[in-house]
Amino acid sequence: MNGAQKWIDQVRGTDSLRAAARRAGITSAKLIRQVNENQVTFETVRDVARAYERPVLADLIALGHLTESDAGIEGVERALHSATDAQLVLEVSRRLDVAPSMLWDAPISEAVERADAIVHRPDFTREPAEDDHLAAASPITEEDPDSLYDGA
Repeated sequence: MNGAQKWIDQVRGTDSLRAAARRAGITSAKLIRQVNENQVTFETVRDVARAYERPVLADLIALGHLTESDAGIEGVERALHSATDAQLVLEVSRRLDVAPSMLWDAPISEAVERADAIVHRPDFTREPAEDDHLAAASPITEEDPDSLYDGA
């Protein structure tokens, strides 16, 4: 079984090739010939994919008409590698819901440290201090409102 046959079988499900061709608006002779020759044209893939409400780009890639790069679908690693530092910092600040200016003027290592401080992620790798349990039970006083923000 060739690649085109596997593809059309997956797409059409229980429909016959004639029914699939009719649904796609092409002749059954054209579809059968292309599938048998393992040379389904770009247009036929598009028409069949649309008829079955499938992602056209994915089917064009599956049958070798396009590459992922042609379709603008690149791997995450490649996208991260090609992103500038500025783009990375903006995306990190967007995800952390912080103003980019807080992170923008610093080297990336400092920006990461600042972002981490803003998020206040718990450090599960350290042993708790003896008075850690007291911090949660300590009342907040009006004399020291900044104690909420500096971890004191």
